[in-house]
Amino acid sequence: MIILAIVQVVFATSIHCANCGKKVQENIAFEKGVKDLKVDVSGKTVTVVFNDSKTDTLKLKKAINKLGYTADVVEYKVIK
Repeated sequence: MIILAIVQVVFATSIHCANCGKKVQENIAFEKGVKDLKVDVSGKTVTVVFNDSKTDTLKLKKAINKLGYTADVVEYKVIK
């Protein structure tokens, strides 16, 4: 039996403009397991809600890195 959780993680990133935010929004939203995504350009954060049976924080961090931005976990919590 697979026990799955819905997790919310907040990454501090190096995004600095609306185009950066749009690039992250358009790409990370389609990562497997992502349920919700919020990009805060002024706060330089990306909040991702995901199904932990399909992805994890490391995969999401690597996906953000691949777009050319840093990503450090500043908050992690299981919400369901």
